[in-house]
Amino acid sequence: MVKIKVAFKFWFETEEKYVFGEGALKLLEEVSKSGSLLKAANSVQMSYRYAWGLLNKIKKAINSPVIITHRGGKHGGGGSRLTDKGKFLLQSYLKIKKDFNILSKKHSEYLQSHI
Repeated sequence: MVKIKVAFKFWFETEEKYVFGEGALKLLEEVSKSGSLLKAANSVQMSYRYAWGLLNKIKKAINSPVIITHRGGKHGGGGSRLTDKGKFLLQSYLKIKKDFNILSKKHSEYLQSHI
């Protein structure tokens, strides 16, 4: 028996450019958990420089930052946190991903029952 399933990949974009996708999702989830862009980048196996570039692309696309960073003092203590727009993008992406997964499962079952 052949197993066929529905697969998908999606992202947010403007008319001109990419805004947000799976890589950005993982990065923002980790920033939210760890409170550190460096730790988040390392966790998702992304260079710190690449992570900053990705966040800057998103910032330019939506004209608003998705994280706020603050430097530590002489003894450290810096960190990062999501802005309201960053939280909104993260939550919206997760909601749509969940909806796609439900739809994908439903249609995969339909395909499977007819092949």
